[in-house]
Amino acid sequence: MADKEAESDSAEATRHLHVTVLLVASRRALDMALGELGFAEDDDRVIEHDGRLAFVTCTHEPDCDDLFALISELSQRGESWELQSRIDTAADRVIYQSLARHRPVDAIDAPIDEEAEPETNEAPAHNVETSEGVQALKRALRRIEPADAFATIRPDRDGRATARILRRGSRRLLALASAADEATLRGVIREILPNVMLDVAMKPPG
Repeated sequence: MADKEAESDSAEATRHLHVTVLLVASRRALDMALGELGFAEDDDRVIEHDGRLAFVTCTHEPDCDDLFALISELSQRGESWELQSRIDTAADRVIYQSLARHRPVDAIDAPIDEEAEPETNEAPAHNVETSEGVQALKRALRRIEPADAFATIRPDRDGRATARILRRGSRRLLALASAADEATLRGVIREILPNVMLDVAMKPPG
């Protein structure tokens, strides 16, 4: 019994956490770095963030090679850039971390913003890992122009990822989508709405 308890404690002490990392830079700087390194124009890892561009990677991506290549290119050009991280430590808590030149590294342990959770009266999310879910999402967005919408993506409390596709300006909910990871969601949404503005939840409440 003691051995089993010890194994359980050890597993809990070394559990893996979900991490999302953004490399944030000015639109001009990141566009130039992406072009120099030969990234595709429609790479779904490039998103809008706080009026700038960002390159996103997370625990579900196979590696961070592209992220480091971009950091190296931006650094060689003398550009300013920032790393923002979101570490989901529990179902209701998250650590936000920021690393940038000319200021100290910063981290905030905060509760998950309840306002970002889907409302209970919202329609169920379309599971885009199924053909039925993809087709249902396409029907929901069939009359929407990419410039008229944006999507916010965040890890869900059950370990999956959820996207809320909203109309720009009014922020009216157009559709909900879910998948096992953010990369799958980004790919499907960009396939339906090419070049739609994407963002991820990276800010502490308040």
